[in-house]
Amino acid sequence: MNKSYLTLFIAGLLILFSCNKVEKTTPDAQVKLTPIITRALSLNFRENDNIGVRVTMESDGSTYAENAKMTYDGTFFTGDLKWYKDGASSCTLTAWYPYDEAGFPSTFTVSSDQSNGSEASDFLFAVEKGVYPSSNAVMAKFRHQFSQINLVIKSEFDAEIEEVKIKNIIATANLSLDTEGNLTVTADKSAGLSDIKAEVITPGKLYCAVVIPQDLSDFGLSVKVKNGSTILSGISNASLKPGYAYTITATVSAEEITTQISGEIENWIDGGSLDSGDYEVPFEEYEGYFIYDGIRYNTVTINGRKWMASNLAYVPAGITVSSDPTSGKVFYPYSSDGTTATVLTDNESIQAKGYLYSIETALGGVTLNDENFSSFEGVRGICPKGWHIPTRAEYFSLCGYSNKSEVLGETAAQTDENAYLWDASVKYSTIAKFNEAGFNFSFSGMINSSKYQTLVISSKNSTVEQYFGNIALNYLMTSSALSRSATSTVKYNYGALMTTFTLSAYPLGRMSIANLPHNSGACPLRCIKDE
Repeated sequence: MNKSYLTLFIAGLLILFSCNKVEKTTPDAQVKLTPIITRALSLNFRENDNIGVRVTMESDGSTYAENAKMTYDGTFFTGDLKWYKDGASSCTLTAWYPYDEAGFPSTFTVSSDQSNGSEASDFLFAVEKGVYPSSNAVMAKFRHQFSQINLVIKSEFDAEIEEVKIKNIIATANLSLDTEGNLTVTADKSAGLSDIKAEVITPGKLYCAVVIPQDLSDFGLSVKVKNGSTILSGISNASLKPGYAYTITATVSAEEITTQISGEIENWIDGGSLDSGDYEVPFEEYEGYFIYDGIRYNTVTINGRKWMASNLAYVPAGITVSSDPTSGKVFYPYSSDGTTATVLTDNESIQAKGYLYSIETALGGVTLNDENFSSFEGVRGICPKGWHIPTRAEYFSLCGYSNKSEVLGETAAQTDENAYLWDASVKYSTIAKFNEAGFNFSFSGMINSSKYQTLVISSKNSTVEQYFGNIALNYLMTSSALSRSATSTVKYNYGALMTTFTLSAYPLGRMSIANLPHNSGACPLRCIKDE
């Protein structure tokens, strides 16, 4: 694997795999994976790198494939593994790097000398559940299972640093993989303590090492100066978590080292066992677009505000995307023939339509109740830092029509014909007006009453032929609560930007704000930049 460093302070990994399980394929099709490297700061797979793959049937827990070797050819990971014949049965696919001919390793020891490279000490693991045989590549996000320590050296005197070592640390991990694809990593205390010579990134300035996650008590650092002494420093009571990176800044004087260890760095992504709020998802913003968790989104300025120009396709750590509208927190997009929904899990569809999110998930994994349901106005939620989930007011300023907000004490629907994208010729805001402004609207649909909404646009409800065949009922989420209704199942209604097609009243497709129930609805999300 190749390593490329973007700054002195941060080193990390982000690997996304493109996937598709939409179409049930013919039996015995080849299993393949396509890695997509989306950031310059990454560990990139090279040709002839090998991974191990396990396939477990979800119907009975039986193992279909164990330690299947797959090799990267520059585009795909492939091997001799073929899909099983029952295309209607799902499986759990797990994959790991590096490959071991003996099988999935029960223990893994990082190198005590990483001075020429730490990547051989890194252990990557991916698990995807609910996978079906497909002629397309399987998506699996690989995550670091160990920790990374970045050592920034600041020298107060002119001396050549010969080596940097991490002292008194457990170098061996116990790896436990159960039949459901869940991995547990623990430090092997019986292995004793070791010293690890750090990799040289920038001589005399930046070093790094991959280490086993663990709680540290006698952890320390040593810096050896050429033609001089070795200077020691102790760091007590540090705790290293799987998938996290830490920076130690060491100021070296002639007699001693003073050190400070930072919090978690965003570039190493959590392995799924840690709360997603504990770290910042990788985010880079540029003119006209941003990159969030490795995915690029174009942006557009409308009426002085910067919006995403496509739907969000981010999956919070620890959440598995669902293809069942009755159960889940994040859902795959879909298409419709007018009566039946077809779930779309291929990368192209996900990028075009985004995922569908439950309200509680989009708000940041909250649990709504009578006391807090109306307190999330303008919350960031799962949007990138500096952005937030649009409010009802922000969408209303564009479309000019909304259902009433009982939370605000309104007794009737609200209309503003001076809204920025109001079409005076038809007396409502249209999809065309939004697209003229660069919004790039996507017919992504929504879930209501735990069902995919399948009505499509046709000559029966619209006069815009270019829309025909697309889903007619589409929502985009807001963070504004509109009402609370006490039924057999209490639910809270949130505002959502909705499309309406009727041949008599709204043949062009009206854009307005309607109710979305929190406990049985899900829809795509656009984020808007903070003012």
